[in-house]
Amino acid sequence: MRIRASLMPEASTDYRRIGENIRRARRYRGKSLEELAGLIGRSKSWLSRVENGLIPLEKRIDIARIADALQVSADDLLGEATTAIPRVRHHGDVMRIREVLLDSSLTSPLDVPARPVAQLAADWEGPIFTARQKSDHATLCRVLPDVIAELHVHVAAGDERDKTTALRLLVDVCSATAFLLRHNGQIDLAWIAADRAAQAAAILGDPVWIGAACFAQAHARPSVARYRAFRLVAAAADAVQPHLGDDRTAHEVYGMLRLSAALAATIDGDHATARAHADEAQEVADRLGDRVGAWQWFGPSNVGTWRCLLAVEAGRPEQALQFGASVNPKALASRGRESSLHIELARAHAMLGHTRECVAELRIAERLSPMRVYHNPLVRELVSAQLERARRDAGGRELRGLAYRMGVI
Repeated sequence: MRIRASLMPEASTDYRRIGENIRRARRYRGKSLEELAGLIGRSKSWLSRVENGLIPLEKRIDIARIADALQVSADDLLGEATTAIPRVRHHGDVMRIREVLLDSSLTSPLDVPARPVAQLAADWEGPIFTARQKSDHATLCRVLPDVIAELHVHVAAGDERDKTTALRLLVDVCSATAFLLRHNGQIDLAWIAADRAAQAAAILGDPVWIGAACFAQAHARPSVARYRAFRLVAAAADAVQPHLGDDRTAHEVYGMLRLSAALAATIDGDHATARAHADEAQEVADRLGDRVGAWQWFGPSNVGTWRCLLAVEAGRPEQALQFGASVNPKALASRGRESSLHIELARAHAMLGHTRECVAELRIAERLSPMRVYHNPLVRELVSAQLERARRDAGGRELRGLAYRMGVI
């Protein structure tokens, strides 16, 4: 019996490409479908559908396991990295950031006049913090290069007090820059910024600042490839714990490291360890409460957002929606974190087949922080998958509009 073409599932361009990448790597390694499926704990039919672009890869754990089994990077499978996305503009010019990071070092700064360290600190805690809250990438791309360059000057030539302050600021500034670059699709440059933060932390020799830089390094890696780096954050959290004292920032760094460790354990399929890390972070957050200006927005609301993510990665979408519903988005005090929450809610709805709700959450995420949506390979995969499920209804029109802005269609 002949099946009408219109009723046949069509492969989306994005996950057809990913499927082809997987097939190419599998054949290169000389593995059969059945053999690879066994290595990753999936059925042969599931893997065949992935390779033919008929179903998406929705969870990091699947991508990570395939990459490990085939001894390739996740980037090789996703095709992620620095390639241009046709209809997506960077919200800000990253070229100046690139120049500063590549042309300076902690021992050889650029020859630029440097404002006093106290003024740089005030700018970081004032207008730059406001731009970070608003996810104002254009402003951040404009002001961060000068701050980074001037902090390098103080590290190289300042007195001991200024040097210490500049190094601490550099850890925070370069970490924030790494996140900014990653959300603008500049993956390699994001790693350089995170590595610069780690260099500054190493000079300080303080486990708390080393932990802060470790967090940035883990998250600066490309998408699902981060899971290997996430495995290191548990050790960083253990190193920070004896030095917590009464320092609130130290507790916030410790909490964020525990959340990252929970994600690593979830991706590894160790859900008991993941719960232990997440519960520890929750306990710290409940004790501290939410506050504007918390390190990496740590607090009960951000922990709730992370728990939503962890539930999605564990394949528990109903639980993810419950965690998401418990979060007060405004308490996150960051449009970027609000956007991340709605992205995870969209992923949960997609797992449950709720196309309209998925699209609605993605549209909210896009309005809050477009770059977090446009340059996130998991979101691009999600949008590609949802395009196959939404044809003529209003949700489909909204989705096609988003897909066009992302360059997916």
